[in-house]
Amino acid sequence: MKKIIIIPGHLPQKGTVFGFWLYYLVGRTNPTMLRNQLLLWASLSFLIGCTVEPPQPEFTPPEGSFGLIYTEILSTSCNVTGCHDGFSTHPPLKGQNTYPNLVTDHVHNGEALALGLHLVKPGDPDSSFLYQKVIYDSSDYKFGSPMPAGGLSITGNQIEFLRQWIVAGAPETGHVADRTLLE
Repeated sequence: MKKIIIIPGHLPQKGTVFGFWLYYLVGRTNPTMLRNQLLLWASLSFLIGCTVEPPQPEFTPPEGSFGLIYTEILSTSCNVTGCHDGFSTHPPLKGQNTYPNLVTDHVHNGEALALGLHLVKPGDPDSSFLYQKVIYDSSDYKFGSPMPAGGLSITGNQIEFLRQWIVAGAPETGHVADRTLLE
């Protein structure tokens, strides 16, 4: 069993709970050695706490219609700074979680949620919030503002490509929409 020694006049002060446990765990009676151990511990803690996480690998969208939607529509018009880039309050449409966010996540707009819309409802563009936002002017639904915002736009062919993908079940891989629409 270790002896518990409290050295008067040294930090931590005698009688403190921290001091008791520090001396108990360290088990040293030499104040200089204890100070050096504390400095080493503090330095290591600082260095470990200040490490930088390695950058995440660049996302490569899957081959197929969704991959084209990601690169030709979402990357150029939606996941730009201040919109759906992962740093704003809007649902992120960037990176490896884009597909599951679109197809399995819930709508964040209360009115659209109450009406049963999904972000993307495979097979049903009329119940897909994303599609309704890009056809805002001709949509029966008027949730918030038309998308994309900030003066960005998508073409009628891009909208039709998105619609075809949703009608075909919104698969993550495979070509199910007419690629010539994006040429």
